[in-house]
Amino acid sequence: MSSAAAAQSQCSRETLDDIAAKYAEGQKQGSIFTLPVGEWVDYRENGELVSTAVGVIAQPSEFAWQLDVIDPGSCHVIVQGVILEPTPYVVTTQLAWTFNGLGQIRSTVIREGDPKFDAKKTFEYASKEDWGEIPEGQRNTRDELIAVANAYLDRMGGGDGTVALASNCDRIDNGAYVANCEPGTGPAFLKRELSVDVAKGTVAVVSNRGEDEGPQDARIFRIEGGKIRHVHAVAPSL
Repeated sequence: MSSAAAAQSQCSRETLDDIAAKYAEGQKQGSIFTLPVGEWVDYRENGELVSTAVGVIAQPSEFAWQLDVIDPGSCHVIVQGVILEPTPYVVTTQLAWTFNGLGQIRSTVIREGDPKFDAKKTFEYASKEDWGEIPEGQRNTRDELIAVANAYLDRMGGGDGTVALASNCDRIDNGAYVANCEPGTGPAFLKRELSVDVAKGTVAVVSNRGEDEGPQDARIFRIEGGKIRHVHAVAPSL
């Protein structure tokens, strides 16, 4: 097998789907070792290096609702999960897959005390949304999806430009439901890492607000027909 073919196999949708499932199982068991981790794994929560023995991943908890963003192009998996018990959390976790296993796991975590936090409401609202695969002939390209998501973040960070919003666009901000997606204005979204699931019309963005080492922020966009339909914000400093 050529190196190109091997790389494609390593980052196939099936492989990344399996990693998402193993991450969910690891969270359920409270153990990172259900995952194909390498000899050393960089595990971070909200930008801080955290021991896998004490982080959220170490607390046996089942996802009541889960969204997987599968990006073979970047070899990334993003999993957004809502935990209701024993301790409520909402997490958006980026898993970076390599030939040597998972080298980096980067979670954005919100919990009691964070602005507008409500895991139960997030579960209720998200469960009503459609994040399934879009029919092949109706999908936007990877570049189109990235452009739409970046335009929204640019505008929200104080820039100009048009944002493509569906007339029925809505969003969940840490658990608070908002019946429109008009971006407000706030600190810029810096050091953006984008993961794109073309089949689901979904873009997940992990960034830092305001400055390079500013608060970590995770946003997930559902884009249909070139327009944003849903936005999920998981942001400790919303």
